[in-house]
Amino acid sequence: MSAISEELRTEQFVMSLRGVVPYVYEQAWQSVLDGTPLSRTALHRGPDGLLRRTLRPEARFRLQTVDWRATRAEVQDARLAERLAGESAAGLPLDRAPLMCATLIRRSDRDWTFAWRYARELMDRRAGLRILEEAADAYAVLLRGGIPRGTAATARSRAALPGAGPPGTALPGAAIPGAALPGAASPSSPLTGVRTRGPVTR
Repeated sequence: MSAISEELRTEQFVMSLRGVVPYVYEQAWQSVLDGTPLSRTALHRGPDGLLRRTLRPEARFRLQTVDWRATRAEVQDARLAERLAGESAAGLPLDRAPLMCATLIRRSDRDWTFAWRYARELMDRRAGLRILEEAADAYAVLLRGGIPRGTAATARSRAALPGAGPPGTALPGAAIPGAALPGAASPSSPLTGVRTRGPVTR
């Protein structure tokens, strides 16, 4: 693990989902991130020792999908805890975009667990929650055969988010605290619960 990745602080969200179509869910995330520099942002250390942003020409959001339906529920819970701990310990490669990883785990015919982890240098918890909400909205639109809202407005709103500065800017020493997590998502959202693991320093 590089010196840069050892200093990376990550935020991790874990959510319960019902009846997800993985391909469409991945599309929803890509549609949200396409309107922002978040999916293309990587980091490098400048001559002064500070981490700086680099925008890659293109980067795809990749959703890893696994199926645990053949495993008992209590074993699934243990495997999930082990997996999340392992992801946190592994860190994120800072020179590759996007600075996030996402896994969709099928727990039963209807129940899924979604785990998403990203660099705190990329955005804070409040911004992460907004991304989650926008992805849920985009997913609902795609399921209806529609097109998610234009990316221009999303890009403008993201410009004001902590951790979304222009390429080449030095990162602050500490992330701005985010809002408290809700116990459950809004009724219009496919999310049935959300919790956080983080921040984690790696």
